[in-house]
Amino acid sequence: MRVAAGVILIIAAVFNLLASLGYLAGGAATTGVSNMANSEYAQTQNLTEEQKAEMEKFQDEVGGTGIGFMAFGVFLLVSVGILIAGAVFLFQNKKPQFIMVAGGMAILAEVIGILITNFGVTNTIGLVGGVLAIICAKSMGGAPAPAE
Repeated sequence: MRVAAGVILIIAAVFNLLASLGYLAGGAATTGVSNMANSEYAQTQNLTEEQKAEMEKFQDEVGGTGIGFMAFGVFLLVSVGILIAGAVFLFQNKKPQFIMVAGGMAILAEVIGILITNFGVTNTIGLVGGVLAIICAKSMGGAPAPAE
């Protein structure tokens, strides 16, 4: 079960890496568009009242989501390293406390991802990997695990 949990954590880490790149790019683009709308260039253009109203509506809808997406992207990048390290410790049957932290981080990343978007297959993999990692960490004792 330790090997399966480690492999699933590595798969979840790869998904988190890809998602983090998407969140970082989306957050940067959203922030850039919002900043462009506030720039002097946009204010010096001869925009109609309808265009100005549409731009203000867009800014209200976007708000701080660009920064939030980028922050979540950074969190996912950090989680990639921790999940891979947790998987390695699962393979070695060492450091159960760190494995529990990695499992909790996997679960937290998936829950936040579900709240931002929708529930999907990739979320299931991360949740299962996190739960299995925690179960394996709790079952680790002082004696080394038998070879599988």
